[in-house]
Amino acid sequence: MIAIAAMSRNRVIGAEGRIPWHIPDDLKFFKRTTLGHIIVMGRKTYDSLGKPLPGRENWVVSRESEIPGVRVLRSFDALEEPSDGRLLYLIGGAQLYAALLPRCSELLLTRVDLQVEGDTFFPDFENHFDDGEVLDSGPGYEIHRYLRTP
Repeated sequence: MIAIAAMSRNRVIGAEGRIPWHIPDDLKFFKRTTLGHIIVMGRKTYDSLGKPLPGRENWVVSRESEIPGVRVLRSFDALEEPSDGRLLYLIGGAQLYAALLPRCSELLLTRVDLQVEGDTFFPDFENHFDDGEVLDSGPGYEIHRYLRTP
């Protein structure tokens, strides 16, 4: 599983159910990276999107029995790596990142050069992943790729 996220300098990933910045190149990176694959998210993240993201299989970890257009997983134990060559991307939110980051082999993290107010934060990961490489950068952001340390 690969985690993909964006966080500010003070680790904020959300504010009142929204991303507190707009970086078109980061959104394009997210789309390009996850298209054709499986995305895993929590119920709050799904609610913030409002609908399944097109071009990807959407899995939602939730106690709900059914959500139209997505596969509902009742527990983390139901997560399985696909055997058809598609990748599994963890896209949030904070509770899922905290619980599942230890199971991720890779982290794609956009570091946003802002200090912002927020109510949702990215968990500590630095002790579990290497120092990373910069995949892309632009005004006010860098996209890093971190691999799990052995």
